[in-house]
Amino acid sequence: MQIPVSVLYRCAVAAFASLMTLTGPGPAVAADDGQAVLHLLDYVTVEYPQFVVGGKVVDETEYAEQVEFSANAQSLIAKLPDHPSRATLIEQAQALSDAIKARADGARVAAVASALKLALIETYGLQVAPRKVAPLSEATTLYQSRCASCHGETGRGDGPAAVTLDPRPTNFRDASRQARRNVHGLYGTISLGVEGTSMAAFTDLDDAQRWALAFHVSGFVSDDPQRNAGAALWAGGKGRDWFKSTSEVVLTTPQEATARGGGDAAAVLAYLRSNPAASEPTGNSPLDFSLKALSQSLSAYQAGDAKHAYDLAVSAYLEGFELAEAKLDSVDRALRPRIEAAMLDYRNEVKANAPPATVQARHTELQRLLHDAKERLASSEVSPQAQFASAFIIIVREGLEAILVLAGMAAFLRRTGRSEGLKWLHGGWVGALALGALTWWIATVLIEVSGAQREVTEGITALIAAAMLLYVGFWLHSKSAGQRWSAFIKSQVSGALGRGTLWGLAAISFLAVYREVFETVLFYQALIAQGGATAVLAGFATGCAVLVALALIIVRFSAKLPLGVFFGASSVLLALMAVVFAGQGVAALQAAGKLPSDPVAFPSLPVLGIYPNIQGLVLQFVLLAVIIGTYVHTSRASARSA
Repeated sequence: MQIPVSVLYRCAVAAFASLMTLTGPGPAVAADDGQAVLHLLDYVTVEYPQFVVGGKVVDETEYAEQVEFSANAQSLIAKLPDHPSRATLIEQAQALSDAIKARADGARVAAVASALKLALIETYGLQVAPRKVAPLSEATTLYQSRCASCHGETGRGDGPAAVTLDPRPTNFRDASRQARRNVHGLYGTISLGVEGTSMAAFTDLDDAQRWALAFHVSGFVSDDPQRNAGAALWAGGKGRDWFKSTSEVVLTTPQEATARGGGDAAAVLAYLRSNPAASEPTGNSPLDFSLKALSQSLSAYQAGDAKHAYDLAVSAYLEGFELAEAKLDSVDRALRPRIEAAMLDYRNEVKANAPPATVQARHTELQRLLHDAKERLASSEVSPQAQFASAFIIIVREGLEAILVLAGMAAFLRRTGRSEGLKWLHGGWVGALALGALTWWIATVLIEVSGAQREVTEGITALIAAAMLLYVGFWLHSKSAGQRWSAFIKSQVSGALGRGTLWGLAAISFLAVYREVFETVLFYQALIAQGGATAVLAGFATGCAVLVALALIIVRFSAKLPLGVFFGASSVLLALMAVVFAGQGVAALQAAGKLPSDPVAFPSLPVLGIYPNIQGLVLQFVLLAVIIGTYVHTSRASARSA
């Protein structure tokens, strides 16, 4: 739609601030005002050349609004958090204002605005592209159902409702105007709407859908021959220096692309807009993601936004390094815990609002370690044997705790003659596998689930499982004395297990398995993406076979134990597993940034839920003290009643 710039500006600033409030946490000043300036600069790039042509003002009213527009941009930038580069940004904003006042050529004003926009993004680490590029398969349907009535089926602004609208809807095939528009600006309009017009904010669409719609709309200005030519150029390696990332694709206008590399660059941009996934660097490893996120984190901290810096640091671990741990273990097992400790130190310094120099030093050390890890992985070609070993270790490590719980509970049901409970036990873990697969599919195809959300899910599930296992362990111990278990068996022989007991069995089984399933799938996804799918699947299958063998051994061995000893051993096993789960639950919530983590000098044994931090160790110590105290009290009471 052709809207006066002043209207667009005012609605952009107000709407963006509202959107940031609704969509959750973020840097209050740097994100809200910074993104408002980005949208403002997008508008000036598109609108100014229409009102000043050849140094002459075409429309005095609109030109006056452009002058006001640039002054407001400069004012917003001055309000951004303190940063060494802020003064330069203000100077660039002044240069833009001066160019507009001097009635400079539209191309020059657009170039100044674009340079300022890129500098703003780099300085404050502003998010300008989707974290994950969504497939565009549903964009056509979305456009026809949500946009075609106004903008027309082919994007010419001639839909059935257009004749009643003032101002008229945008003609997306207007080559002159659309040559100055980028995908980021289209996404902003779709997300925010335009106040006072029929262009509503599409807040009911998720982020991926809005980005898909923006990419789709951006394609109206190009045609199939141009896109096909761009695809051929891209496949031949041309254009990769022009568009190194998805961010560059969404920020570049066709006009800028043409200035950069002529018709070839414009063709490549047209292709990448129709296939944005192609612009994602295929060689990027999880460590590349960590390095980039940490750089953005440091920039945010230097800009005075510690919360955003902390969130980015958490993301650097969960979305990046954690997915590379298994592969790194196969080439340098000692380096992994050093990097984990350095990442924790960096997060703690950021959270404590340490002096910038201290945070900078932590960041420098962490970057050095991550580059060391990249070099180790690059110089050590991972063999199929190493891929096999990584896949094997992951499934055995993640599944062993669940197997101990499930096998122990199954043995208990068989030893007490309550085999009818086995179907509930098995139903729990089968349901956990099914839900885990569904969760992974939803997170991969429908919505984006962050690493923090995954860790929170695992942490809470682990703590609930720990509480349930602790209760069951105490209950089993209360039956371990000869007279007590004998009386218990006699009282249960003729009766059926209560519905509450059956649901409890299913819940324990479900929790023990579900907490590991989703994360395990992600680890395997990362391994397969790095090559060697056959070796990875072989390692997975072998690991599963080992887990099944362990389960059978536990069940058969327990059948040879005297029943009283079995009760006692099972109670100890489940109580200790509760301690392990508690430690792992706390660690997961700490990794997600939901709990503090104060390091101490103590051995790290993740398989036992032991991590060198005060919070987890204190909780495990308290649980152990409660377990020992309860067991001693119960044993003495049994001895007195014997």
